[in-house]
Amino acid sequence: MADDDLWFGLLTLAVAVVAGAAAALRSIRIARMIEDTPTSRVRSAAQGYVELSGRALPLPDTRNLAPLTQRPCVWWRYRISKKVESGSGKHRRQRWQTVASGRSSVPFLLDDGTGTCIVKPDGAEIVTTETTTWYGSTPWPTEGGPGGRNAATWLLSSGRDYRYVEERIYEHEKVYALGDFRSSVANGVHDVQAEQAALLSEWKQDQPALLRRFDEDGDGRIGLDEWDTARDAARRTVYERQATRPPREALHVLCKPDGQLYLLAALPPGDLVRRYRRKAGWSFVAFVAAVYALGWLIQEAFG
Repeated sequence: MADDDLWFGLLTLAVAVVAGAAAALRSIRIARMIEDTPTSRVRSAAQGYVELSGRALPLPDTRNLAPLTQRPCVWWRYRISKKVESGSGKHRRQRWQTVASGRSSVPFLLDDGTGTCIVKPDGAEIVTTETTTWYGSTPWPTEGGPGGRNAATWLLSSGRDYRYVEERIYEHEKVYALGDFRSSVANGVHDVQAEQAALLSEWKQDQPALLRRFDEDGDGRIGLDEWDTARDAARRTVYERQATRPPREALHVLCKPDGQLYLLAALPPGDLVRRYRRKAGWSFVAFVAAVYALGWLIQEAFG
């Protein structure tokens, strides 16, 4: 074996060993995280890293269509690959080269029965149960596609130069989520200040009543100390009014946390754990095979 081929083979197998070990450990870590994190309710979830589960719904007045099939959904991801050939004769090879890809960034709602949370999918690792794969002869799939209006024509005329893959999460599908949970309400301090100013302005319009109430020294005008008294009275009135109002509705958002896994999956936790454990098993098999092959190559070259 030539020196260049030997070192290339050693380097490739060494990378495979590291990648297999890293993939196996990561999948096991995710499975354990899913098992160990308790499910929270949107209404009572603590701020920070949480696990949620509920139905996926579109935001009001929004519509999200998967780009290849035009099916309505709350999230999609697609990839278009072109068949390319290299070499000639016995060394002729075919492979698929990605020429276009994309994923949805449109937020959607997660409803668990106690409340709703806006889910921002950017940066998430997403697992779907709905994937469509088909082939064609054009860089972009023609109208219809598998199951579309022109399905019969598509089956008869489509070539296999391009491969189309599309994943989707549909409306009302159950979604499991691990991410950073944040809630916000309107800033009460600014509201109090605005209402206090408006109330004082209202009182100023009735000067006789204002003087009767706050002109403590009877000189016919409101002095600085008396204005302080009036402002305190206006602030107390605003607080009393706000206490009788219904509480503000909090806005809940789930997004990518800093330095932690952000996971969205259209699978129940049990199935998701089994999926990651299977992935860890296959990664470990790849790790063992790469270690064996690396040891054999070293033995052959230097033994």
